[in-house]
Amino acid sequence: MSSNRRGFLANMSALGAAPAVGSAPAPHSHALLERLSAALEVMEIVDSHEHITPEESRVAESIDFFALADHYLMGDVTSAGLPRASLDLIRSPHAPLARRWAAFEPYWNYARFTGYAQALRIAVRDIYGCEDISLANLSKLNDAIAARNRRGLYRAVLRQRARIRYALVDDNWNAAPKKLDPEFFVPARKFDRFITPPTPAAVADLEKLTGVGITSLPGLKRAMEKSFEQSMAVGMVAVKSTIAYNRELLFREVEEADAARDFESLMKRERHLPEGFRRQRERPFRLLEDHMFHHLMKLAAEHHYPVQVHTGLHAGPNFITNSNPTLLTNLFFLYPTVKFDLFHMSYPYQEELATLAKLFPNVYVDLCWAHIIAPGATRRALSEFLETVPVNKIMGFGGDYRLVELSYAHACMARRNIALVLAGRVEERFCSEPEALEIARMLLHDNPATLFPRQEGTS
Repeated sequence: MSSNRRGFLANMSALGAAPAVGSAPAPHSHALLERLSAALEVMEIVDSHEHITPEESRVAESIDFFALADHYLMGDVTSAGLPRASLDLIRSPHAPLARRWAAFEPYWNYARFTGYAQALRIAVRDIYGCEDISLANLSKLNDAIAARNRRGLYRAVLRQRARIRYALVDDNWNAAPKKLDPEFFVPARKFDRFITPPTPAAVADLEKLTGVGITSLPGLKRAMEKSFEQSMAVGMVAVKSTIAYNRELLFREVEEADAARDFESLMKRERHLPEGFRRQRERPFRLLEDHMFHHLMKLAAEHHYPVQVHTGLHAGPNFITNSNPTLLTNLFFLYPTVKFDLFHMSYPYQEELATLAKLFPNVYVDLCWAHIIAPGATRRALSEFLETVPVNKIMGFGGDYRLVELSYAHACMARRNIALVLAGRVEERFCSEPEALEIARMLLHDNPATLFPRQEGTS
């Protein structure tokens, strides 16, 4: 038995193979589950969503255990009650390791069973050989992380361990579109900054970014079009929006003249965005934003690009109702040729998402982030999606991490979840074992490869 195989089965055992009460059907046959798990382990994945930075940037950073914990797990630790001063101490690489751990440990103990914690535990165990996260092991673990933090890490983790063929990356650190490493990545580009510029200074930044003068609404549209063309030139495979972090997802049809008045008001500083959390609800330039979002959808339709939209849970406190996927319904009618890939299972709106994907040919389900947000809820939802939504419209995995170790761990959890659901479904005679393998291949590879094909000539 291969070491990867042992690690995959260990993940299932250590983190609990049986779904919770009320979850997807639990398989009774260990042999069936083992066969499906072995087959899923060697399947290549097309990863629908990541934030992974270029390898040269990653290996130039000082990475330790707390850097790994900081992406998503620290959110659960904060939710458990970690004070802000303690978080600052934990994030300080120059503070004594024992003090950082002392600040972290009490709240880690509360959060260590969440999906985010499961991913962290898998990563440090499989890649760095650390079975127990404790102060006694922390120095050794940090030494192992530092030793591996060199060129070749991405090939070893993404290709050899996670078997990710390629991943769509939101390269938000690149203001201007740039080519990504074609061995691993293709870009999904965001244009939200053209939709929600908050100040004249932000508009000036868009001028510098595109080389297009912006003195009116037509100028703002031309700048967006220029950025869109630049993104196509570097291999963009999807348009992406995370605008649900800033406002609700209802985009009304707005006449050009009304949007132009908002633009003029913005440039004259007649109105300002409110401070703090209120700006997620109060949008003084909503008419401009709505109009520009529709302009982006028209560009996507004209150039035949799918559109990925953040729906559901936010990374941090926010108004969850802003990201209910049903708010997008008018777009599905207005742009029937645009394929809308709705992120994160829309958790906790997974039933609304199932309804939308069932009714609209251009709405797709994406389980990116979902397997670590709520593993059990994802199993339940996937089991229901298979009965509700045509199977070619479900994207099975997107890591949604900055660090490759955690993307690998998330891939382990996704394979585990899919194997559990399909094993239970085979036993129910919902599908045969060969059909279960066909479903798994569609979820993990064929569906995202079809929706987000790479340009010819890439790796």
